[in-house]
Amino acid sequence: MRALPVSRDVIDLLVTAAFISTTAYQDQHQTPAQLVAEADRMGQLLWDENHRSVSFAHIINLPAPSYTWQPVFEISYEIDVEQALQIERCRLFFAEVSCQHHGWDGSEARAFTDRLGHAIDRHLAGHRIVDSAEHAGVLEYEGLSRALEEWERPVGFRHRLTADAAAAVV
Repeated sequence: MRALPVSRDVIDLLVTAAFISTTAYQDQHQTPAQLVAEADRMGQLLWDENHRSVSFAHIINLPAPSYTWQPVFEISYEIDVEQALQIERCRLFFAEVSCQHHGWDGSEARAFTDRLGHAIDRHLAGHRIVDSAEHAGVLEYEGLSRALEEWERPVGFRHRLTADAAAAVV
């Protein structure tokens, strides 16, 4: 298992996706100021949990930087399949590199990633499941292996037409 710090872009993507896809966040924060404050809190919580894991695994003290949410505007309430796959890849990556300490199982960060995973499962219901190209014996959503673990804003998202056109050529 790996334990390494995740980037601000990954945290921003996960927090933005959660606020778009889970009613738990949409319902309880009525004003924009409340939503932003909760996004800041949740992002900081995720980053703290990730850095706690890195600190534990590497026997160092690595405090998380201060977090302020920067929404990922490329995704909206109409998340397409490629975006959902990218979010899922980042979610799995975050969970893998953040679970290397004793507090993970009962943490709010774990509950957050689980809720987001359920939302992604609902969004990708009916999407084809295939054998993982990277991990023998593991099933995953078709196309998940194309997504980046460490998503970055400059990279952006794959476009479905481009992805479909590329697949047709291969």
